[in-house]
Amino acid sequence: MSICEEMTRKFLWVILILLLTLNSIYALEDGVTIPLVADRSTDGGEEGILLGAQVIVTNGTGHVFVDTNPYTQVDLQGSARLAAMVASDVLGIDERAYDFYYIIDISSPIVGGPSAGGALTVATIAAINNWTLKPDIVMTGMINPDETIGPVGGIPYKLEAAAAKNATLFLIPEGQSTVTIKKASGGAKGTFIISELKDETVDVVELGKKLNVTVKEVGTIQEAVLAFTGHDINISTYNGTILTPGYLELLEPLATRLKKESSDMYESTAALVQDDQFLKQAKDIQSRANNMYNDKKYYAATSLYFNSMIDIRIVQWNYGYGKAANKEQYLAELTDKVEKQIQGSERDLDNFKMYGITDVGAVGAAESRITAARARLEDAKNLNDTAEMIPLLAFANERARTAQWWLTLAKPDGRIVPEIILKDRAGWYLSQAQSITTYMQALLAESGPHPGGTLGAEDDINLTQREMQRGYYSGAIFDSLQVSVRSSTTIGMLGQVDTAKKIEQSANAAEAAINEARMGGIEPTLAVSAYEYAETLTEPFDKINQYAYAKMVAKTSVVLSSHAVSTNRTPVKPALTPFISETTLPTPAATATGQKVRVPAFEAIAALAVILLAGRLRKR
Repeated sequence: MSICEEMTRKFLWVILILLLTLNSIYALEDGVTIPLVADRSTDGGEEGILLGAQVIVTNGTGHVFVDTNPYTQVDLQGSARLAAMVASDVLGIDERAYDFYYIIDISSPIVGGPSAGGALTVATIAAINNWTLKPDIVMTGMINPDETIGPVGGIPYKLEAAAAKNATLFLIPEGQSTVTIKKASGGAKGTFIISELKDETVDVVELGKKLNVTVKEVGTIQEAVLAFTGHDINISTYNGTILTPGYLELLEPLATRLKKESSDMYESTAALVQDDQFLKQAKDIQSRANNMYNDKKYYAATSLYFNSMIDIRIVQWNYGYGKAANKEQYLAELTDKVEKQIQGSERDLDNFKMYGITDVGAVGAAESRITAARARLEDAKNLNDTAEMIPLLAFANERARTAQWWLTLAKPDGRIVPEIILKDRAGWYLSQAQSITTYMQALLAESGPHPGGTLGAEDDINLTQREMQRGYYSGAIFDSLQVSVRSSTTIGMLGQVDTAKKIEQSANAAEAAINEARMGGIEPTLAVSAYEYAETLTEPFDKINQYAYAKMVAKTSVVLSSHAVSTNRTPVKPALTPFISETTLPTPAATATGQKVRVPAFEAIAALAVILLAGRLRKR
């Protein structure tokens, strides 16, 4: 084929695609037009600017097209993609049955931040339903995957821009009626102009009154849609117990097993090692875990037992390292042992997923923990400092085991979620997590340190990217949600916040989402465990963050379940590999003589290994 013929062929394909697209678009309504408000940097500081956006929804295959003139930041692209997803979730429709077009006119460079997400979601819902938007309303606010409106910056500037265009109602995220902004101030000093930024607290409601604009907070996309359209999107409610007997019966056996295992590990190790910091810490953690266990907070107890076993494992392996004649060999054997534990958990996960994923929450939790375990093992291999290496190995070993624990909590129902759905969702959520985290970091750079902070955000995103590359899409979904929630919570806690009210609201929202899932025939174990864990926390940020995660997980479980398809297979949970398959266990006595001890595989092998070691030392 000649170059000319090839170019002609490509040109005809482009024309065909354009004709099909135009036919699809103009076969329906012209869509919905909504104002977007942003802020931009000028020589005199920040100022607000009003933009225009047209949203068109057609029958299609789930594509999202964003056209900005000129091209703008990725966070606006991500906001449009999330708007399509959340709008579909809210209305209970299959996003893959539609195509979404977002045409945004940007007259000048704007400050980054996904603050257009809420308005774009409102417009998408209106376009799907052919609803008319009321004039003279302007909105700013992110859209979160759990349908809440997330906080944004530059609200006073945006309000002024809306007022200049004769807006009468300005919708802002819940909790942002009072905000702190940076104001430039300064003066002349000799021949120099001195300028500095100072914090200024602004009552946005009062500012709105001066500008003849009513300012109203909205917490959810449903509230925003009602304000814009007058249509109420009903949400089913159900007042029930969160920690149901069924949930408690599911978690109690695991908590009971770990209670005994942790206790046995401690007693056998304490017989060999006294006055050790990690051992004292493990004892304190066990005491707290036992209180949780007695209160039937089984997931919280399990988490604490997990932490105590990490500390005990560190004590055991530090002791073994100190007694070993060949310390380098001892560390190599420890590393090999942890590698085998991770491989065992990976095999169990593969077996569980052999015929498809039926419990996305349990599988996601397992994938997340295996990924974290392998990352910490890799970190340990790159260290030369034994004091740092052994704790990493201990964490990796126990973290890998928790993947097996989650598989025991799975509840297969004979329906699987197609991998293509999981992959698409994981990509969307990861994109949003990156966008919100970047926005959070920018705000913190201006406002200073915060309890939530940016600690671990990049590591968490890196782990999620690893999961995507490995095909661990369920894990990537829930880890992305965790990153998004933490960043959103951090942003939401900036400025003056009524923490008691926010905790109550977050708890109520989580309860509603969990019960909504149950009404749909779903038992969202991962969400309930997050809720239970939040109940045991004391720091306001941690409680709000965990409740928000519980809500988001429950909502996501409903969405993913809506894509599940039935199979003819009877749901069966495969048997799990016992803790550490039969393997060579490095012990101080064995290493000192250049011998190796073979031990049988069973779940409490580490504790019994120490007991055997103590007996051998006594005989000597």
